[in-house]
Amino acid sequence: MHTGTAFVLTILVLCYAVVSGLVRRWYLAPALVFVGAGMALGRFGLGWVKIDAGTAAFTILAQLALTMILFNQASRLNLRNIFRRGHLTVRLLGIGVPVTIALGTVTATLLLPVLPLWEAVCLAVIVAPTEVALIEALLEDGRIPERVRHALSTESGLYDGFALAALLGALALASEHTDPRPARWAWFAFRTEFVSLVVGVGIGLLGAVVLSRSRKRGWLSDTWAQLATLALALTCFGVGERLHASGFVSAFAGGLAYALVPLRDGGQPATTQVSDAAGELLELLVFAIFGGFAVIPACRHAGWRVVVFAVVSLLAVRVIAVTIAMIRSGLSARSVLFMGWFGPRGIGTLVLGLLVIGRGAIQQGALIAQAVVVTVTASLVLHSLTAPLGIRLVAESPDHDGAS
Repeated sequence: MHTGTAFVLTILVLCYAVVSGLVRRWYLAPALVFVGAGMALGRFGLGWVKIDAGTAAFTILAQLALTMILFNQASRLNLRNIFRRGHLTVRLLGIGVPVTIALGTVTATLLLPVLPLWEAVCLAVIVAPTEVALIEALLEDGRIPERVRHALSTESGLYDGFALAALLGALALASEHTDPRPARWAWFAFRTEFVSLVVGVGIGLLGAVVLSRSRKRGWLSDTWAQLATLALALTCFGVGERLHASGFVSAFAGGLAYALVPLRDGGQPATTQVSDAAGELLELLVFAIFGGFAVIPACRHAGWRVVVFAVVSLLAVRVIAVTIAMIRSGLSARSVLFMGWFGPRGIGTLVLGLLVIGRGAIQQGALIAQAVVVTVTASLVLHSLTAPLGIRLVAESPDHDGAS
């Protein structure tokens, strides 16, 4: 990355910080602000941000951002409470995820017939992950029923992990059709699924135990507890990658394991504040670069099939999947529609797209990349613009008195 580019991005972060409260108040996705800034400052605008998709810097930033986001999201989850009280989340994951992927695959197969079947599955999985935290103000607005906010937040935290597992399996099968050696893609699937899981759980548990004992003895300060958590997330990713597994799956599994060990007197202190901030900063920088090099070319060259695929994915696929998942759940139609609509595509979708293009022996990588760019951009715009209307809609639902 050029020194001038780093300086411009630093100024951009400073300028955004000044107006971040307004952005939250307007329910805009911060990522949308950075995409717009990237388009203005990138090679198709003022030319002050000089970086492209092929550079290692962009890939590294995206990988680091998703690693910290996955670990942090997983570390905040309480699996016992989810399965005991979070029946809405279980419905979203157990029914909503498979239906979303199935409908997305059908959509991709019909609208993009040049895609082989398993590459259509890959595309469906890539555009499926939701990141409601992109519009964080939604999760804090008291007008939205608490159990709806809880279900969306928990789903967003778990979805990336599910999507990663599904994508890596589909990628192995897609690669098998271009690489006739079954042992190669079977070993790839085993490494990315089983090895990654074992590595993440092992490192997460070991790290949590060491930090817990150190803290009880008074050896670990609050500041270094924050930094140690950040280092633990990166360690999970690094070891997973060195073993040629999936560092992302390892990071997610590590976060889940980390959450199982209390760090202080039976309670879990907030030790992810630094890594949360670092993850959010890196994510927004990724979107600035994404806006600078990818959005305009993709939108210029996108055919009608790609545009229709993005529209159907955003307007229909998730809404239908969530509606099916919520049958006989007790939620009102307004709340179900709200949950189905608000699932912005974020850093998970971008990195999964990079993963497919970089690791898979696939035929239509350029088309998949184009569809991903158009879908993510449209998602950020549509979900930001419709957030106030969606809140007014769900605020009138009868679900506020329901149990979470």
